[in-house]
Amino acid sequence: MENCLYISKVNISRDSEFFIYDINYPIIKLKEECICQEKFDLYIINEINNKIYKDVLDFKNNTKLEAKEYKKLYDTKISKECKECVKYKYEVYINYEATYDRNRIISIPMTKYKFSGGAHGMTYLESYNYDLLTGKILKLKDLFGEGIDYKKLINDFIREEIMKEPEKYFKDDYGFKGISEDQSFYIDEDGIVIYFPLYEISPYYVGIPKFKLKFKDYKKYLK
Repeated sequence: MENCLYISKVNISRDSEFFIYDINYPIIKLKEECICQEKFDLYIINEINNKIYKDVLDFKNNTKLEAKEYKKLYDTKISKECKECVKYKYEVYINYEATYDRNRIISIPMTKYKFSGGAHGMTYLESYNYDLLTGKILKLKDLFGEGIDYKKLINDFIREEIMKEPEKYFKDDYGFKGISEDQSFYIDEDGIVIYFPLYEISPYYVGIPKFKLKFKDYKKYLK
C-alpha cells in the first residue's frame, strides 16, 4: 500500500520590507498506476491536502495582515515620533516531517513559527493524523483497544515523566491536569508522541513539551 503514495514538498517564500516568510508544506500524491485501484480514493487524498494547504495559507495571511497594519503604523506614526525605534519584520516559517507512513495511516507534524515583535516569536506544533482509506482524522482513542482507559494510561505516564524533572514544569493549578479529549499527538516509527503548546504546562524556555509512549512498552494496549 505504501508504494502507491509519496509526498511532494512545496516551498513558497518571499522577503519584503515588513514581512518575510519561508514555508514548506506537503502534498500527498498517488502514483498513476494506483489511482484506479480501490484501495485509495483520490478525492479523500485531495481533501487532506486541501485541509493542510488552507491551514498553512491562513497562518501566513493572518500574519501578513498584521504586518500591513504595522507598516501603516510605522509609516504614519512610529518613524516620525521615534527616530531611534527599530523597524522589524513580521516573520513566518513553516516546516513539516512525515513521521509515520504505513498501515494506511499517515502522521505529519508541522512546525509553525511566527514573529510579530516583542522579545521572541512563538512556535506552534500542529499534527495531521489520518486514516488514508477513509479520510478520518485519527484521535488518540482510535489507537487503543476497546475497553482500555487510555486517558489514565497516558496521564500516569506523563506524570511519571514530569516527576523525573519537576523543575521544568509548572506546579499545582498551572501544572499538568491530564490530557484532553482532543489531545494533540503524532505518531513516529517507534511510538506515539503526546505534546502540549508553549506555556501550557511549562515555561517558554522548555520549548514544546513532548512525551513518547513507545510501541514496545504499550503494545498490548494498542489496536
